[in-house]
Amino acid sequence: MSAVPTVEPFCVSDTFVTGAGPLQFMGDNLRLTLHVLQRSTYDGGTENAVVSKIVGSRTDMLKIAAAILSACNSRSTPADRAVENFMDFLEGPAGRH
Repeated sequence: MSAVPTVEPFCVSDTFVTGAGPLQFMGDNLRLTLHVLQRSTYDGGTENAVVSKIVGSRTDMLKIAAAILSACNSRSTPADRAVENFMDFLEGPAGRH
């Protein structure tokens, strides 16, 4: 995504997720809340426990989504079709994203 080197000046844990809540729009930024499905310690039912919140500009979040989509489609879809699929998504109605 970028030619700028990536450094990890301190240990950053991996976070396992099973889903995401709805996007929250905050001016020019978006917040994506990620969660994991777990058994409730309160009543034994299931619940979504928030494990991470990611905030970024709409442009950066779309770039990240494009990279994820491209990587996920790389094994099952030819690369040119994955890009077309994503461009079709981006060019959809503005209210959709």
